[in-house]
Amino acid sequence: MRSKKTRDVRDIILEVAGKLFSKLGYNNVTTRMIAENAHVNQGSIHYHFGTKENLYVEVYKLANGIANALNIRTLLNEEPTLLDTPEGKSYAIFRIVSDWFHRHFYIADEWKPRLIFRELFEPSPVYERLVEEVFRPETQSRLQLYSLLVPDAPYAEAYVWVHYPDSQVVYYWLTKQNIIRYHGNRFFEDNKYLLMKITIRNMLRALDLPLVEILK
Repeated sequence: MRSKKTRDVRDIILEVAGKLFSKLGYNNVTTRMIAENAHVNQGSIHYHFGTKENLYVEVYKLANGIANALNIRTLLNEEPTLLDTPEGKSYAIFRIVSDWFHRHFYIADEWKPRLIFRELFEPSPVYERLVEEVFRPETQSRLQLYSLLVPDAPYAEAYVWVHYPDSQVVYYWLTKQNIIRYHGNRFFEDNKYLLMKITIRNMLRALDLPLVEILK
């Protein structure tokens, strides 16, 4: 087990690296730069992560909150009969999609969504590795949910459904500054939660499932 001091150093490196990568991009950040900003020895980065690429992957996983992601298997382990009723199916969708929103949208660290969107629109040299270690596993997890809900659904239909939250959040973040400019920051903050509710409502309606109480 790592000591608290060791964990603190690792966490500091991740936080500093995340801010730099999100602002400057992968190619423009060096381990020396990260070490100087984190006030640690450059060797500490190599000790904890080995390479800049490894560090970037860990930073990206942190930004996505993938370590704490909720999936349908976890829910079914807690309640095996959850998908036996329309109400249970709705609840499962609500839990998983709201978890996704909280990991990607309702976060205080601005660098996290900025890093995510930078990678999506300006892929780094690490992109292919991120596909295998981050994007594909999370997509497969949501596709697994859809296959349990609609066993015979075409793959294209399932893919669009599971990525519906992504499309809503990407648009909202890309237009954030314009929203704040014309409506104020309070309007943006207040409507972030409304965005989640409307997104989940539409996903439930697409499957002809009832609304859970919190969405009514």
